[in-house]
Amino acid sequence: MRLKQIEISGFKSFAKKATLTFTAPVTSIVGPNGSGKSNVVESFRFVLGEQSMKSMRGKSGSDLIFKGGSNAPKLNRAAVSITFDNTDKVFNFSPDSDKTGAPVLFDEVTFTRELYADGTSRYLMNGTEIRLKQMVELLSSVNIGTSGHHIISQGEADGILRASARDRREMLEDALGLKIYHYRIKESESKLTKATNTLKEVQSLRRELAPHLNFLKKQVEKVEKGRAIREELELLSLQYLATERSFIREEDNRLAQAHSLIASKKSQLEQLLSTLPEETLHDATATERSTISAQLQIVREKRRTTESRISRLEGMVEAQRQMLVAQSKQQQFVAKAITFAPQEYRMLLDDVEALMQSIREASTVEMVKGLMGKIESLVSRLKAREQKVPEHQEVPSVVDTGIKDTALELEELERELKAYIGQEEDLQGSLQAAEQARDVSMLANQVSTRKRYEIISDIKQSESELQILEVSKSAFLQRKELFDAELKEAGFLFGVGFVQQLNNAQSIPEFDLHTQKRNIDRLKIRLDEHAGIGNEVVSEYESTVERDTFLAREVTDIESGVRNLETLIIDLKRVLDEQFTSGIKVINERFSDFFKTMFGGGSAFLSITLEKKRRRKNADEELALEGEELEEQEDEFERGIEVHVNLPEKKVKELNMLSGGERSLVSIALLFAISQVNPPPFLVLDETDAALDEANSRRYGDMIELLAEYSQLIVVTHNRETMSRASVLYGVTLGTDGGSKLLSIKFDEAVKVAK
Repeated sequence: MRLKQIEISGFKSFAKKATLTFTAPVTSIVGPNGSGKSNVVESFRFVLGEQSMKSMRGKSGSDLIFKGGSNAPKLNRAAVSITFDNTDKVFNFSPDSDKTGAPVLFDEVTFTRELYADGTSRYLMNGTEIRLKQMVELLSSVNIGTSGHHIISQGEADGILRASARDRREMLEDALGLKIYHYRIKESESKLTKATNTLKEVQSLRRELAPHLNFLKKQVEKVEKGRAIREELELLSLQYLATERSFIREEDNRLAQAHSLIASKKSQLEQLLSTLPEETLHDATATERSTISAQLQIVREKRRTTESRISRLEGMVEAQRQMLVAQSKQQQFVAKAITFAPQEYRMLLDDVEALMQSIREASTVEMVKGLMGKIESLVSRLKAREQKVPEHQEVPSVVDTGIKDTALELEELERELKAYIGQEEDLQGSLQAAEQARDVSMLANQVSTRKRYEIISDIKQSESELQILEVSKSAFLQRKELFDAELKEAGFLFGVGFVQQLNNAQSIPEFDLHTQKRNIDRLKIRLDEHAGIGNEVVSEYESTVERDTFLAREVTDIESGVRNLETLIIDLKRVLDEQFTSGIKVINERFSDFFKTMFGGGSAFLSITLEKKRRRKNADEELALEGEELEEQEDEFERGIEVHVNLPEKKVKELNMLSGGERSLVSIALLFAISQVNPPPFLVLDETDAALDEANSRRYGDMIELLAEYSQLIVVTHNRETMSRASVLYGVTLGTDGGSKLLSIKFDEAVKVAK
């Protein structure tokens, strides 16, 4: 048991959902004409993917949707669902001859087709939307093909007899489950056509690419020469710059060391020069000696003055002594007398002399007046010291008092003279010491001057050497700037990696830099000659070569694919031929048996024929010959099927000579024989027994019971004999709303009720 039920909703005359459950080997559908029995049959065609509106008695998709009735509105959707038992997992996603593929794991498989008023439709399996092709493959795995041989409608029973040999072959291939090979052959041929066209396109692309590739190749050869020159230039530049860098470093160190050495020597000389006493053109002790001489002159002058005063005082003392002698001889009275101490007297005398000298040297009257005022003051002091001596009193001797005072003053002056003599001796010694220091200083100054001149000469020599170093350094800096410029140019020309190589490169001893520089300049000129071709040419060439290589691989792969497809097509056709031939052999055996049963004897068989097949040119040739009559290509042969019958007790062998009843019996026998080779899960027979008489109806019923052992049968009939062979009877009637309705009855239950 494979088919379980079918649900019809909105399809043609079925406005409301109607469900037919198939629990018996033979189910019969009966009802008056126009009730919708054939719509049940067409619902099978619809849900199994039928695309021809003509086979379902319609012109467009909207004709298959319920149009409405007196009490029922028009619907916008039609849906039919068919459910199969899949407990043994016979449904397969990739059906082939040995049933290898991915099985459907559901215990029940329900296919649904929905149709909408706008003409769109969709297919579902267990509620999941699938493509029609997938559904066809799944149905093919249980021998339900698209040719509809398992659904035989009224008036189409002898369709297999009326069909052409080619159509008859297709019906048999579908019944034998060989349609999948045609699908694969057609798909492979389509792939082969596409692969062939793609191969032509790829080959054309390669042909178009070849001239450009040759041009790029020549350009790349020039680039390669430039690259070789560039590599040689890079090597020479690396050697040159490494050696030049080493020289610059050594020269830089040498100049720095020389400059440091000379500068250090100059600094030491300058420091030594700073320690030498300053050169003097005059006597360093002249001031000291002049000061000592001046002091000595003053002391000597004071000594002479003191000696003069001493001499004068000694004369005064001598004169006073003489006066004292005279006084002793003569007594007299003194009315008045001024007494002075010797020292005070001398001081008054000096003051008077000094004032007089100042008056003589005065240059203005005011100065003279001032000096005279001082003299008057001095006179006033003298008057104040006047004393009167009492009468008849003996006046002490003035001379005697003066001698005493002068003697005291003389002692004082002698002490002063002695001090002046000591000071004169000290100053004389200091003067001699200063003169000796002058002589020593003059001698030392001569030595220091000679040493200074020598140091200054060495300093000037160091400065001259530093100037020479500055000139050398200036030339060195120019060379260093040139090296930096060359290094920058090399970095720009050869990239950052060149600088890294230069850091790791070693200088070459005894390297002729000038010769190397000339070689580098020569290579630069040669490199400039190749500068017109950029590296993008190499990139373009490489991409073009890569594309050509890719296209070459594509050609190889496509050619391999073409060969594989050709081999596959040959193998598929061979398998198709073998299985078709073996299938026809089995059908002939069954056809012969059913034919003898139906006609009580005779014989019938199928034969394979070959017919010429005319092919037209392809689309390109049709386009080239547009407007002209297309030429026929070389004839090819295709197979067909011819039906041969030999009725008992008749010499009729041609099908067109059979009566209508005989044609129905032959077609039924043939269809039943076909269904026995690869039995489908069910067979739908739509009034195929309409043209049979009573005797043939019984034979028809016997064959139905025989077929029911292999497939479920859904029989639409008016024949009572056929109805009697069914276990379940569905009656179709037309309701008051204009829609079809179902009534079901099981004969076993009916018998019980009848009893």
